[in-house]
Amino acid sequence: MKKLTAARSLTLVSGLVALAMTAPAHAQFGGITFDPTQSAHAIQQIVNEEKGLASQAEQVAQGSQTNLTLIQQLTNDIKMAQTELNIYQQTITTYNTMVNNLKYFNSKQIWTTAENALLHGTVQNSYGETAGLQAQLNGQSQNASLVWKLMQLAISGTSSSFWSQEIVGNSQRLTTLAHIEAMDAASSNCLSAVSAYQSSRTNNLAANDALNASIYDTSDLTNSEVEQLNLMSMSDSQRLEEAHAQGQLHACMASQAAVANMEKRNVASLAISDANYKYTQQASNPTYLGNGSTTWTTYY
Repeated sequence: MKKLTAARSLTLVSGLVALAMTAPAHAQFGGITFDPTQSAHAIQQIVNEEKGLASQAEQVAQGSQTNLTLIQQLTNDIKMAQTELNIYQQTITTYNTMVNNLKYFNSKQIWTTAENALLHGTVQNSYGETAGLQAQLNGQSQNASLVWKLMQLAISGTSSSFWSQEIVGNSQRLTTLAHIEAMDAASSNCLSAVSAYQSSRTNNLAANDALNASIYDTSDLTNSEVEQLNLMSMSDSQRLEEAHAQGQLHACMASQAAVANMEKRNVASLAISDANYKYTQQASNPTYLGNGSTTWTTYY
């Protein structure tokens, strides 16, 4: 727009100059006298005014751009100041929290509890029939299979002729043997789990006592926010290990329950098998008297 205006001005000036040069200097018949020099000065003044206006317009545009840049910079400065204010307020909050922890979080004795003592079993052993069982229950032995075997009655039917005609899934003898072997396995595992748990509790007793002492300590060194968070992490780790140990004991209890259900299932299955056998025999070989009632054929 500026270049177009300047071009038009130059065209107008050139035209006026040309007109001034072709016009006569004096009127021949008493007309108005035209002064070319004065006209040229007027034209030059017009050109200078045009340049001044263009320069002023450019300065106004530069000023607007400068003002826009200053507004953006001011907006960024305001955002930075707000961020710094938030950081300052957070720092004040953290400081007050630490001061309150050190000042007020030191009355803990009302929470103190005594850890349950480990249960130690005492098993009588009059003639060697429970040899090793007491040590196994108290976490002092790892021979669960041997201890369980010594306490059990051995199976005498071990000859091949006794088992050769038995069919798996259709043999009361094999079912009873499977039940015995399942009880041996589950009971041995349970004795091992109990022994491992008791031994672990004994070995970790010193560490647990140290952790409890730090948790219930009332000095400033153990009551800072960082120290309390560390104690909470260690307590969570301790509870996790205890949960693992409890899981082993629960698995032992589940295996014992399965063995107990196996016995009940075998008893119920045997009752049904006996009933079916009696019904079949009575139907094939009636025992009632001739011309007598058939009541006894359906009696169980």
